[in-house]
Amino acid sequence: MTLMRIAREAVVLIATTVLVLAVLVLVVYGVLAELEPGELLGVVPEFVFGFAGPALAIWAVLVALGATLLRHRGPWWRIGAHALSAIVAGIANVPIVVAFGEAADAQGGFVGALGLLGSALFVPLALLVTPVVMLLLDRGRASVTASGPATPDPADAR
Repeated sequence: MTLMRIAREAVVLIATTVLVLAVLVLVVYGVLAELEPGELLGVVPEFVFGFAGPALAIWAVLVALGATLLRHRGPWWRIGAHALSAIVAGIANVPIVVAFGEAADAQGGFVGALGLLGSALFVPLALLVTPVVMLLLDRGRASVTASGPATPDPADAR
């Protein structure tokens, strides 16, 4: 059961962050760049998985590791660990994006700026989403635990 909780925590946290990041990028690019809807739908996945992708990948690994190592701790321990890992992933994102850009013979400064923008959008968003998701998941788990098992245990009847 603990493995399911760890997997659910990691998957829900990463999926929620990706979804909110995609909506945020959609709004930012839609308002600032004034792109057409067809262009906008092409830019969003490229930005989310290209310029913020390394941060998301690193953070996903660190979230799974933190959830595993802190599985017996309270939610605030995991929130703190996930928040710290989001900052680490955001910092690591920029040089990784620049390295990929240099390998693809792209303009280093422009790609670096987009990598920095990816981190600038990802880190605050992850810091805001993490406590909300973690406390909602922990609240759902606490209500199931408090209500007891759904069916009585036959061993209790003896």
